[in-house]
Amino acid sequence: MITKDLFCEIIEDAKKADEYQNWLNAQLQKNGAEGYLFQPTCIDSVIKLLHFYFGNSDIDDMISYFCFELNYGKKWKEGMLIDKDGNDIVLSTPSDLYNYLTSKSN
Repeated sequence: MITKDLFCEIIEDAKKADEYQNWLNAQLQKNGAEGYLFQPTCIDSVIKLLHFYFGNSDIDDMISYFCFELNYGKKWKEGMLIDKDGNDIVLSTPSDLYNYLTSKSN
């Protein structure tokens, strides 16, 4: 089983790579460059591997949702994700995501 610490470290590394790409493109635009520079990263591969690892626990593709739609948890707000019992699914940190995924595997 992947540990929570390792999982969080992997997600944080992916976040840093995304943030760097965004920063770099902002700097280029600030200096008059047109277009967008896509730097090669392994983020998609990392997400695929984590999705494969968690298998049926990530049937709803929450790893991708957390990283891309929720901007690594920054955009999560109370009430936006509700479980079948009407409780909030908190996804504001990589730790929250790990807890969600491991709770689905039980």
